[in-house]
Amino acid sequence: MELNYEVVRSRKRKRTISLHLKANGTAVVYAPHRIPIPEIDRFVREKQSWLRKKIRESGERQKEIRTKKYVKGEIFFFLGDPYPLKIGAAALGCDKLDFLCGQFVLAEDSALQGRELFVDWYRKSAQEYIGERVDYFSQALKLIPKGVKISNARCRWGSCSQDNHLHFSWRLIMAPCSVIDYLVVHELAHVQEKNHSGRFWDIVGNTITDYKKQRIWLKDNGHTLDI
Repeated sequence: MELNYEVVRSRKRKRTISLHLKANGTAVVYAPHRIPIPEIDRFVREKQSWLRKKIRESGERQKEIRTKKYVKGEIFFFLGDPYPLKIGAAALGCDKLDFLCGQFVLAEDSALQGRELFVDWYRKSAQEYIGERVDYFSQALKLIPKGVKISNARCRWGSCSQDNHLHFSWRLIMAPCSVIDYLVVHELAHVQEKNHSGRFWDIVGNTITDYKKQRIWLKDNGHTLDI
């Protein structure tokens, strides 16, 4: 089995090389700007057993994911809970997709726009809910970010830029509240610690005492957070 991979170079990286697997099965090597290709090849060869294992696992997860159908009874997740989809006539002036009485309601003439409408709804809900959780924890931790944006990222649930802007994937709104809180605190901790040092994990662990449980949940179930 030939191992193909992409290389992403960065002038900010000084020494370390890292290997990641995208949701689509593509391997990506993040490397310092001037590091030679033979050294990168050697690094990938040393990691080939791990990489092949991850590729197999990724393929198995993809088989588990069923494409959503925008029909009556289909299940969609919100804050970790499953809710059925109802198809109905949209009232005048109402949204084509709404969340009412414990179910999603999609206008009967909008099935072909189903995914687009759900992404938009999830994105707006993520901006509101995650924004509120950022406000809560930023006050508790006295770590104030420059802003919060919702992204379309598939593989990166959250990030904190060098100038302390936080980004979260809209897909995260499908996860349980406890997982969202962990990700929020994780990124807020980066406002103070731009690394994963002991000091960083002290901030996370003192705030989210079961953060390891939330990390495991995300690792095991993150691939299901999509539509």
